[in-house]
Amino acid sequence: MLINGTATLCCENFLRQELICVFAHYGYSLTENIVDISSRNDVQYRVQALELAIQRTLSVWCDAATCAHARRLVRIAETVGSALHLPQPELILLRLAALLHDIGKVAIPDTILQKRGPLDEDERALVRLHPEIGQKLLQHIGGLFEQIALLVVAHHEAWDGNGYPVGLTGKEIPLLARILAVVDSYDAMVSYRAYGKPLPILHACRELICCAGHQFDPQIVGVFLQVLLNESQMQAYPGVPAKRSPATNEPALADVMSAVLLLQSGVYVRESA
Repeated sequence: MLINGTATLCCENFLRQELICVFAHYGYSLTENIVDISSRNDVQYRVQALELAIQRTLSVWCDAATCAHARRLVRIAETVGSALHLPQPELILLRLAALLHDIGKVAIPDTILQKRGPLDEDERALVRLHPEIGQKLLQHIGGLFEQIALLVVAHHEAWDGNGYPVGLTGKEIPLLARILAVVDSYDAMVSYRAYGKPLPILHACRELICCAGHQFDPQIVGVFLQVLLNESQMQAYPGVPAKRSPATNEPALADVMSAVLLLQSGVYVRESA
């Protein structure tokens, strides 16, 4: 089974035309970078227009679950970025990268993306190509999207070097990509997907804690959990249980918060913790 190069090219052309219309309306070109855009007086409206253009592209070329996943990531990633006191240009980049992080999946057959059950080795290999496909698609558009491409290609890299496609380690991975890695994995765990049912929120939190220092930047995990574990965020996923009955192995909220404090102090929390 091969990737769909035609779909990738068509998606790229569609996105480019959407963006050209938006950029022309606001009087700037595709060659401008994030600093140029964020320095404009009406930056909020410009970014909203860009996001709408991207969302229109996703709605045409991606399935409904992928579109919804991307929209959720924008909100959660921005919350984490704000907690880290990122400057406005980086917050804008983070929002746009969250929307586009899975754009490379347009080249992956739907029979794989929507498969109910585990993927075989060949199917997993194809899915693992999507960061590089997304990078190339965005690089071809140029300007601001070359910056976003660097985040898209790195969002499956792992803190310990066991990620893909390059095997970057630690702070070799761009900070914004490290944020995307955490929020992407969390959302996948607690959302309804073709391949499985969602985990309870606290169970997903424990998974992130166990992977801190391995798959994820432990500092980002600590910040993410701190901003997540409040009532408003708990209710962000309707229908997904926040906790299980006391008879299960589900960690208590107090245990998760204790782990967050350890992460913030620089202590990794192992599975035995």
